[in-house]
Amino acid sequence: MPTHTAGGAKAGDRKGKWLRKLKDRYRLLLINDRTFEERFSMRLNRLNVLLLGLAAFALYGAFVTAVIVFTPLKRYIPGYSDQETKRNAYRSLLMADSLEVELAHRDRYIENLRMVLSGELQADSANLFIPLAETPDHSDMVPSRADSVLRARIAKEEAYSVKEDIGASGQRELAGIFFFPPLRGIVTSTFDMKLDHFGVDVVAQANAAVKACLAGTVTLSSWTTDAGHVLQVQHPNDLISIYKHNSVLLKKVGDKVKAGEAIAIVGDSGELTSGPHLHFELWLDGTPVDPQAFMVFQ
Repeated sequence: MPTHTAGGAKAGDRKGKWLRKLKDRYRLLLINDRTFEERFSMRLNRLNVLLLGLAAFALYGAFVTAVIVFTPLKRYIPGYSDQETKRNAYRSLLMADSLEVELAHRDRYIENLRMVLSGELQADSANLFIPLAETPDHSDMVPSRADSVLRARIAKEEAYSVKEDIGASGQRELAGIFFFPPLRGIVTSTFDMKLDHFGVDVVAQANAAVKACLAGTVTLSSWTTDAGHVLQVQHPNDLISIYKHNSVLLKKVGDKVKAGEAIAIVGDSGELTSGPHLHFELWLDGTPVDPQAFMVFQ
């Protein structure tokens, strides 16, 4: 028992001695070496020096952190990426993905062209063309509120409008034009103004190419709920041709087309359809005309 007491006393003495060393006061003097004149003096101890060192280290760390965070110097630190670098990397990723898709489309086009030139594939085959990247789902088929309001307003404005029939001069004008049939097939529904059916429905083979009836400019290439993929071409002399229910549109707004040039692929898109077919309309001066009066579809 006395042995333990002696050991504890020695440990207490060492701790007390260490604390006394921390608290021992010293004087820091600055003396002129030539005249031995005292210029500056300061009283301190080991504990104050330790605390001042820790405070200086903390301030230095805070200063370095602020320089890194709030100045452009952080860009020079290896492994550090700022927001601008991340945005550039994201843009580069999107561009690389787009280039990859375009290269795939180009390779497919070249391969299909090779097959056409070698006779392995028909020239009007739908395999020549790139399908839609996305297929419309059910949400795309639901009319928006703005669309419904616009339809109601147009219907109200045209409820009592009188539609004049096209005159004999217009018939003679169209009779002198050579129309290219947009699709060869069976006409399942004819032109009927009384039933508000302003065109003809033509059924043909699957994936058949829809062709422009005359040369003109594409003024509409879009998707509608009722008609699906619709393409409209403006021809000279206020003549317009409309192609509805396509599966793929091959032209965009502003494209120039020639008579007989493939502009779409026959399909059954839209709500007002019961199978793959082409709904073709012909309008002159804002009035629908019967396409069968000027071209043969079978």
